Parts: sequence; structure tokens; C-alpha cells
Amino acid sequence: MTAGETLRVYVMEVGPLVVNAYIVEEPSSKKAVVVDPGDDGDALLHEIRTRGLSVEKILLTHGHFDHVGAVRLLREKTGAAVHVHADAAGRMATARRQGLMFGLSVDDPPPPDVIVGEGDRIGLGGHEFVVAHTPGHTPGCVSYLCGKMAFVGDLIFAGSIGRTDLPGGSHERLLQSVREKIFVLPDDTVLFPGHGPSTTVGEEKRSNPFFTGGL
Repeated sequence: MTAGETLRVYVMEVGPLVVNAYIVEEPSSKKAVVVDPGDDGDALLHEIRTRGLSVEKILLTHGHFDHVGAVRLLREKTGAAVHVHADAAGRMATARRQGLMFGLSVDDPPPPDVIVGEGDRIGLGGHEFVVAHTPGHTPGCVSYLCGKMAFVGDLIFAGSIGRTDLPGGSHERLLQSVREKIFVLPDDTVLFPGHGPSTTVGEEKRSNPFFTGGL
């Protein structure tokens, strides 16, 4: 668990590709959002119910199968509205086919309820997540910014960056997205990536070899 201002963030590693699924709770209201429920929907639901949370929204950073595999189950069981960028909606709809390419079984998610774009604000009780369009890993990647927290999907990791060799990927656009949308945030902003440990803006500016000239 990580506390950010008055929000609580719980991370669960899900699926064979070990994706970070995040449950973000506003303790005062017990309302929550789930970011990138990639798999293990029953385990996510158990965590949600154990903590007595009411999940209002599902926020997707992009449409790759390993980040959306439990969307259908969570949508059906909680009624939470699914949010995704327009350029990721089509890719999300092919999740089952994507999974089969890796020998994995994945349910196709339902169509999104809300299409998000740059600058949109998504409420959680008295808080807001601001959408930043951060393409590069895929054209429809977004990050969700809330106070001193940023949920960045497969844009940037601790000491690394997301892969750009998949369809629609662009190394140059990814680096630009990080520099223009993430590195402008305060250095103590916590980055919650799609894989691996959390980090901070300041740490990545200082030590990430993709931005320090170390590669």
C-alpha cells in the first residue's frame, strides 16, 4: 500500500506477464478506481470486497491484452465505467486475439463507456485524475495524473522505458511524451508503472539511461 495525499493505492501483480493493477481508494468515501486490471479478476474483486470499496471507474492506460484481461469481469460485477483513449479502443477490442499470439486465453473487454483525451478530468470523490496523452508505446497510451501521483502504464519504468517495437510504437514519440508530460511534474511525483516497482520523476530524470545519455 502507498499513501498519496488522502488517497490510498494498492498494487496487485496480475497475470503471466506480471502487470501492476492498481486499486486507488478515497478512504473517506470508500470510493475507488481500478487502473489497468490486466488479469486475475477474481483476486481483484476479492481485494475490493474485502476492503469494502465501491469501484466507480476503470481507467486504462492502453489497450494491450495484458492490461485489460479482467475488464469484462470487473465491469459486470461492479458496474464501473470503462475509460480509454480513442486510439486504444480498437486495440482493446482485439485483446483475445492478442493473447492467443502469446498462447494465452484472454476475454475481449466490453466497449468503453468513456473515451478520454488530453486534459480530461476524472473525479474520485474530492479528487481528480487529469488525463495526459502519452503516446509512444502505442498511439493511444495515456497517463493519469492525480496530485503527486502518475499512473503511467508502459510509458516509463524504474530505470527503463516501454517497448516501442509493437504495432504503432514509436521510440521518438515515447521519449517526447516522457519529457513533455512526465518530466515537467514535480520531482517527488510518484510514478506507478505497468510493470515493476514504483519510482519518482526526480529519480528517473537523474538515473534513467534513456534520458541521461547512458545508452
